[in-house]
Amino acid sequence: MSNGPLFIFDLDNTLYPPEVTLWRIVDLRIEEYVRRKLGTDAVTAHRMRKAFLAEFGTTLRGLMHHHGVSPADYLEFVHDVPIPEIVPPRPELREMLSGLPGRCVVFTNGSEGYALRVLDALGVADMMEGIYGIEFMEYIAKPSPYPYAKLLRVTGARGEDSLFCEDICRNLLPARELGMFTVWVGGNEKESPAHAVVKDVCDLPDVLHGFPPMSRWNGGAARGASYNGASRKAGGTA
Repeated sequence: MSNGPLFIFDLDNTLYPPEVTLWRIVDLRIEEYVRRKLGTDAVTAHRMRKAFLAEFGTTLRGLMHHHGVSPADYLEFVHDVPIPEIVPPRPELREMLSGLPGRCVVFTNGSEGYALRVLDALGVADMMEGIYGIEFMEYIAKPSPYPYAKLLRVTGARGEDSLFCEDICRNLLPARELGMFTVWVGGNEKESPAHAVVKDVCDLPDVLHGFPPMSRWNGGAARGASYNGASRKAGGTA
């Protein structure tokens, strides 16, 4: 069922660098949502959020479990940011993606609508075969093993034929356990559990020699020639 390697990309602080302040703005809105929803002060909201992240992987899951928060209400609030004003196009990212000999998908703890808006701003939405967000994960976010296994099942990919790029170290561990080649974007080589570390996702070609499927597929056409681009539909449309 696999049609070449599957290249899986996290979104925030992975497809764009941390210097683009989008995630910091979203992060502040998450803290504001917790403070407003629970009627608490900023210090308590921050402490509760850290506890939710440690237990559930996302603030949303903790709010749903402990406080019955509506996912739609939460996502609408935290992602209400002017993305085109914050995220510039990345032609170098588009060039890199176009040279990959396989399918490309986004795998994010954010909402699928938000992810599409970010991809549009970056100028690479049509390069992605699918967007797999928190809705696809059934709100069971990375690093829970469940969404990783579901992603492989839905895409028909094998772990050993898949590569995962992510900026958060702990989110790489379940991928590695499933046999994926893991790339830590912006990570520390001395402390890395990943197979490879790159400063920027656009440096991915520099480490592809370590990804075993490349020896089988390197002679094939680049992704841009093999695929007609993404459907631009969210929710696991691979």
